[in-house]
Amino acid sequence: MYKILVTDPLRQNALQIFEEAPDVHYETHYGLSEDELIEKIKPFNAVLVRSATQISAKIIAAAENLKVIGRAGSGLDNIDVKAAEKKGIKVLNTPGTNAPAVAEMTIACLFAVARNIARADHTMKQGLWEKKAFSGIELNERTLGIVGCGTIGKSVARKAYALGMQIVVYNRSRVEMDDVPFEQIGLDDLLRRADFVSLHLALSEETRGLLGDRELALMKKDSYLINTSRGEIVDEQALLSHLEKGHLAGAALDVFCNEPDYNKQLAANAKVVATPHIGAVTKESQERVGVRIADLTLEFLRSKYIFL
Repeated sequence: MYKILVTDPLRQNALQIFEEAPDVHYETHYGLSEDELIEKIKPFNAVLVRSATQISAKIIAAAENLKVIGRAGSGLDNIDVKAAEKKGIKVLNTPGTNAPAVAEMTIACLFAVARNIARADHTMKQGLWEKKAFSGIELNERTLGIVGCGTIGKSVARKAYALGMQIVVYNRSRVEMDDVPFEQIGLDDLLRRADFVSLHLALSEETRGLLGDRELALMKKDSYLINTSRGEIVDEQALLSHLEKGHLAGAALDVFCNEPDYNKQLAANAKVVATPHIGAVTKESQERVGVRIADLTLEFLRSKYIFL
């Protein structure tokens, strides 16, 4: 019997896979502290998480029967992957399954900052009619700089090109997109040329703090920053400074360095559209990532281990 622990909520269609499997016993325990999880995890062969649960080296060391850690999503920054690998525990995730949702969120962010949608809505709810205060800019013929052009970045490029935008990309490896004309250039050149800079990078030691004060200073005056990837890629205090002194026209941030204890001063800035990491939070995306990680986990366990 495969014993599976789910520590962050998955959609019912994912849990249904475990309920219908005759060789699976699963339990859901949400909001566990590190100490609680250390105590709880010992008999389980697999643990499934989203972004809330942190799987630390201490938890991995205490996991006496753990064979696989499954992350319903693309990022792995909440899992100590090195500790897992050292112990021979497989780490699985679901890259690409949330790409449509995050790409659409990115396009929504472009419109939100370009047309002052959040600020205009706020004043309307206060009973004000301030039409002249919210003159915006058009996306058509503007340059979008995509930093990190994997599955999500390419989807954003296609949608933005359909809106009439010109596309430039920065990516460590060569990018292939036959259906979208684009230029692949260096990061500094991209920052200097783009009217909108959109980040689509996984968090790593290489990408942490990638956009600091120097990089933000390279961005065009009155340009916009969009971040739907990971908050730690941007130096938040430097970003706030460039917004306050009028160098940048605005930013749309779905992610922050410390979640949920986010930078409230940055989020409250009038030039910032802030959302609580909802890029992948759609009904369809949640169903896809849950089903995918459930399937991958069972496939791995059944192919590698036999539990009676």
